[in-house]
Amino acid sequence: MQDEVGESDTTPQQNHGESVNVEQQRKKLKQYMDMSIESIFGTNQLNSMERTVDTIYHHSGDALETPILGDLKKQLTGLKDKIPSLLSSINSAEAERESLRKQNPDLPTKLSQVKLALQADESKLSELTSEEARLEVEIRKLIEKKESVLSQKASAAESVERRKQKMEELKDIEAIIKKAEYSCFQKRNEMSKVNATINVTLMDAKRVLFK
Repeated sequence: MQDEVGESDTTPQQNHGESVNVEQQRKKLKQYMDMSIESIFGTNQLNSMERTVDTIYHHSGDALETPILGDLKKQLTGLKDKIPSLLSSINSAEAERESLRKQNPDLPTKLSQVKLALQADESKLSELTSEEARLEVEIRKLIEKKESVLSQKASAAESVERRKQKMEELKDIEAIIKKAEYSCFQKRNEMSKVNATINVTLMDAKRVLFK
């Protein structure tokens, strides 16, 4: 984590006889610009950066600088509410995803195994059903064999239901994990957009302020 930028001269000065060292404030702002927004927020320096921008804004007098600094001020103010919510959402989504993964480390293997078992059971059930229909024709001679097949069929049907239920349970878990991963992706994408927006403003500000 980057060191905090000094606070000794971040309080905006009023033009009532007191002088403001604008160049020193510019140097401080440049230090902030070399940090990421997450680092600035994480070290509780967002308010200090906002005050520094405000000080330069009120003492610059440069027609090119003023609108850029004004826009930067607005964006920094908006970030104070937006970043905590985004970081909290990202942390929650990541925590949920990791928890679900740890709880189900072998989920893909289980799904594959149950799928194969279900296919085998369904195939067996289909074969036994066909066998039942064939045996109906010779019911008198093959009654004992028919009873055996019916017993096997019932067992296979129960197995199919159990496999289907297990498959649904595993699919539900898989869906939750995918939802958590998508939520994490959305929040990171939103954070990337926030970073991209502020970075454009910072680059414009650098070109004007430190030309």
